[in-house]
Order: sequence, then structure tokens, then C-alpha cells
Amino acid sequence: MSDILTTTHRTVDPAEFYDPLADAYDHEFNAPHRRIYDDLAWEVVTSLLPSAPATIIDAGCGTGRLAGRLVAMGHDVIGIEPSPRMADVASARWMADRFTLHRCRIEDAELPAGEAAMVMAMGSVQFTDDPDAAIARMARWVKPGGHLVVLCDSLVALVQELIRAGDVGQAMERARSRRACWVRDDLAVEHHLLDSLRLQEAFGAAGLLDVGVGGLLVAFTTLGRREWVAAHAGYPDQLIELERDLASVPELADTGKQLLAVGRAPTL
Repeated sequence: MSDILTTTHRTVDPAEFYDPLADAYDHEFNAPHRRIYDDLAWEVVTSLLPSAPATIIDAGCGTGRLAGRLVAMGHDVIGIEPSPRMADVASARWMADRFTLHRCRIEDAELPAGEAAMVMAMGSVQFTDDPDAAIARMARWVKPGGHLVVLCDSLVALVQELIRAGDVGQAMERARSRRACWVRDDLAVEHHLLDSLRLQEAFGAAGLLDVGVGGLLVAFTTLGRREWVAAHAGYPDQLIELERDLASVPELADTGKQLLAVGRAPTL
């Protein structure tokens, strides 16, 4: 995906943007950098999961890629997905009777409060109208002692990437507006850019405890795409271990290409 918007692109809402991507979307994660941040995020998710069976909400479940893993582990998954074609692909996965799908936006989903052991929003919160309100809404679905996990793009990392590419004008526009634009073929979609402080504040305002934010792919931002891909080709195991170590340092969070925020609902 590119961030360069031209007059040939039509700006649409997220559901329409992702519809044509649905059939091949899972293959997007074959790209090394996507696969690594996906794996690192999944490590955090699995470390927080309770024993099966538990109820997990996958807010912005897309094609059901992660929901399928959770069902295979014995959990019951409630998916939320507004893109019709993405939702079709998710519903077509074999997940026995352990997957329930809500074809709507996070903002419109009506779910009971305090019943989910985990709510995960992996790349979806940035597409909501108001990320802070969406975080508060999802936090209400978490049972006492359960967790909310949010993965989103990093404002700082994108600005750094644009500066490295020589596009200082766009870098400053993104920094000031805190919004980005993805384009694919003839479609474009806008989304919010977040930073670790805003995530921490939103999680805290939602009443969550033990809030932590880590940066995924810190070395990717530091090295640049070309150099990082070359490093991955030469020593992939060492690179993923480096990324894992860097993700554990909170002070480096904003320099990660992705931000991963975790918070725990207080016990009664």
C-alpha cells in the first residue's frame, strides 16, 4: 500500500476499501515485515489468554485469520467486521459453532458488558471515527481481570519513514493532522495515527490497569525498509530476536512501525 494520494484515487470508507482485498488478504502477511509484527503481536495475545474455553472478542476480525487460531485453541470467538466481503470470508471458515459474527463497525456493535476474557483489535481501532471512544467501548466488554489488546500504526514511525524518503512536506502534514491515507489501486482510505501517550491515556480513561505499550518493528523504522529486508534475508532469526528485545523497551515504543497496547480490567 502507498500513502501517495492522487486525483485518480477515490476516497472511501474502510469497509469499501477492504472489500476487494478480502480474497487475498491472508497472503499479505507472507511479507517478512508483516509476518514478524504479526507473530510478535500473537505472542503477546497468547501469553494473556486464559485456559480454554473462554470468550474472546475480535474487533475488526477481517477474514477471521486470528479468530480461526483462537477457535482451534478451544475458545469461543465473537467477530466484528464491517466489510461485507471480509465478513463473508470469515464466515466461510470452518470454526464449528464457536464463532459468532457481527457485520458492523466497532462503534455499532451491541455486546454485553463484562463477559469477554479478552477483546483484541488488531489494526482496526485506527479506522474508527473516534479511537478513544472505541477503546472505552471495547473496555466495557472485558470481564474483570481480562485484557484489551490494541494494535495500530505508529504516528512517529510513519513520520520518520516519510522524512527518510525525502517527503518532508507529507511528513509534517501527517504529524500535524495525525491522519494518514492508504491507497490501493484506485481506492484510498484515511485513518488515525496514534502514539503511545495517547494510547496510554485512552486505556487509563477507560478504567484499565497495568497499561503497557510496546513498539513492534523498531529496527524496521531505524534501518529503513530496504536495509531491513536485506537484514532479514541474511539473518532472519537474529532479526526477529532483536525486534522482540526492542519491543520490550517501553521508551522505544513510538519508533516501532506498529504499536501494541495492553490493559487489564480491574477485578471486583
